[in-house]
Amino acid sequence: MPNPRRPLALLLVTFAALVAGCSRDGEGRRASAPAAGAPAAAKAPAKSEVPAAEMAAPAEVQRMLGRWLRSDGTYVLELRGADRSGIVQAAYFNPKSINVSRSIWLRGAEGTQVVVELNDTGYPGATYVLGLAADGDRLVGKYNQPQMGQSFDVEFIRQKKFP
Repeated sequence: MPNPRRPLALLLVTFAALVAGCSRDGEGRRASAPAAGAPAAAKAPAKSEVPAAEMAAPAEVQRMLGRWLRSDGTYVLELRGADRSGIVQAAYFNPKSINVSRSIWLRGAEGTQVVVELNDTGYPGATYVLGLAADGDRLVGKYNQPQMGQSFDVEFIRQKKFP
């Protein structure tokens, strides 16, 4: 029987590799530092020069945006924006704001998923790995709490009234 933790571990390693060498510029986009001695790259076109359709995340990611309430408590996840580079703007509340240190979307063996990493008191390095259920009104996946060495199946329900 295959190890059920292997896909989660592989996804978390992929997530770590994606974000390990990246930083964000003043507009929230990922920006990698040029290699030592490498010539400076040409300046990226201004935001207004790049059509919005080219910057937008794919439709399956756009469907994940919204306000989500975890089915077993008062935990709220807000996904407000995503772009083609893999960045997702996320906020997390229980009920007060919890720091989201990283959030991305990616395509993998389990389909399109959102990975949200928390880094706050009581949440050091905790991660959600979530995908959209077929009904479109639930995010389902895993919550990994490394401090306790535990992983939980979780479900978030879409909140219809979202400012």
